[in-house]
Amino acid sequence: MNFDPLKSRLDILMHETMSGKPAYSKLWNIVRMLLVLSHGQAAVERGFSVNKPAEEVHLQRDTFVANRIICDYVNYVGGIDQVDVTFKELLLSATSARQKYNLYLDECKKKAEAEQSDKKRKAMSDQIEELKKKKERLQQDISLLDTSADALLTKAETTRSIKYVTEANSLHRTVKEKAEEVKTVVLFPTYVKCQ
Repeated sequence: MNFDPLKSRLDILMHETMSGKPAYSKLWNIVRMLLVLSHGQAAVERGFSVNKPAEEVHLQRDTFVANRIICDYVNYVGGIDQVDVTFKELLLSATSARQKYNLYLDECKKKAEAEQSDKKRKAMSDQIEELKKKKERLQQDISLLDTSADALLTKAETTRSIKYVTEANSLHRTVKEKAEEVKTVVLFPTYVKCQ
């Protein structure tokens, strides 16, 4: 009758009422085994049920954590009416809340600017990489066309056919065009300004 769950523990109550009494010896053995058993994730589950009323649709992680800390403290002291509003740290925290919020906004702004800068840098490096690949492809094409033109000229010499010379000259013209195109490929994008 005098058991208060807020101030006393159940295992202490069971020990005081059952241990050492012959009438409860078998029952005490069972209760002792039950008290030793793991209760699983009951504390975690209770935390989820406390979280439910504190949740909002667009609540950010930091705000959610702050709300959870407040709820835990209020439960710890035994209710909202038990919170000491003259507590020095509480007053300091309340007076510096706006400053902390401004610092948080500045941090978010810096993070967004850094992400924007990283995106620009990545786009620039991707564009440079693409230009390098294009230049390599053009140089490979030039090398293959030049080799083919030389092979056609050698074939023209051995067969004494003018047709192969004409094909080789056509390939040489294509090589010159590709060489001009290679000169126009700049490895730095045009919108980059050197300082």
